[in-house]
Amino acid sequence: MPLFLKERKSLVVLTALIFFQLILISTQVPLGYGKNYFERAVFSVFSPVQHGILSLFRSIGEFWENYFYLQNVQSQNRKMKDEMFFLRQENNLLRNALENLRSAKEIEESLLRLHENILVAQVIGFDASNFYKSAVVNKGSLDGLRKDMIVLDKNGSLVGRIINPIALKESRVQLITDNESGVGVFSQSKEVMGILSGDDKGYCFLEYIHVTTEDIYEGEDIITSGKDGLFPSGIKVGKIVSITTSTSLFKQVKVEPYFDIRDLDQVAVIMRDPMEIF
Repeated sequence: MPLFLKERKSLVVLTALIFFQLILISTQVPLGYGKNYFERAVFSVFSPVQHGILSLFRSIGEFWENYFYLQNVQSQNRKMKDEMFFLRQENNLLRNALENLRSAKEIEESLLRLHENILVAQVIGFDASNFYKSAVVNKGSLDGLRKDMIVLDKNGSLVGRIINPIALKESRVQLITDNESGVGVFSQSKEVMGILSGDDKGYCFLEYIHVTTEDIYEGEDIITSGKDGLFPSGIKVGKIVSITTSTSLFKQVKVEPYFDIRDLDQVAVIMRDPMEIF
């Protein structure tokens, strides 16, 4: 091989070695702002990916943190609503006890029995043919529900009673607005007694009030009489909204129930024979 070709080949090899050495040096010598060229290239490629992964895990962490926080808040709200139920029922019992001038010992015993025998249930549906006939609650035979147990709303007003069929975790409540229901009631003054039945339209009628009866007025409260063998006396039922006299032997006394079906999302079921509690 001619000498000039050998010298040229050596020069190319030397130049390549010098260039490669400069690249290695550039990966080791930091720049003024702390990154060399190689690190900057790697950082530019992987930084968006790393940022995306960190953002994803941060979002997942925040989601679960918020989820558990909301679960805790919902649990506390349920407990508070249940306590409100008990407080309202106890308040109603105290009011009835004072009206009947019961002793402090009797009141205390009744409060204890009441608190131990109330089951709070959620309303999960209504009769598909007519909302005013019956409702469905999320408690059943596994929770101890039986036929004819009394159902009250959140204010202690009468809603109805448990009827068949009773499933393991669901039960049907016959509403007092059902035309097949019947509740023994008094007027507020206790001068008039009758049977209250529903009209399937959200109201009730006080039946068998003779046309000559005078001691009954619009605006009067209607309460249970305790004479029907099912409902104890003193439970609030509704208010008289109209009284009309027809050619028949009885007056038409229209009663608006105190419970509001539009706000009937939670009810209290009396688990024990109410005659033993009240």
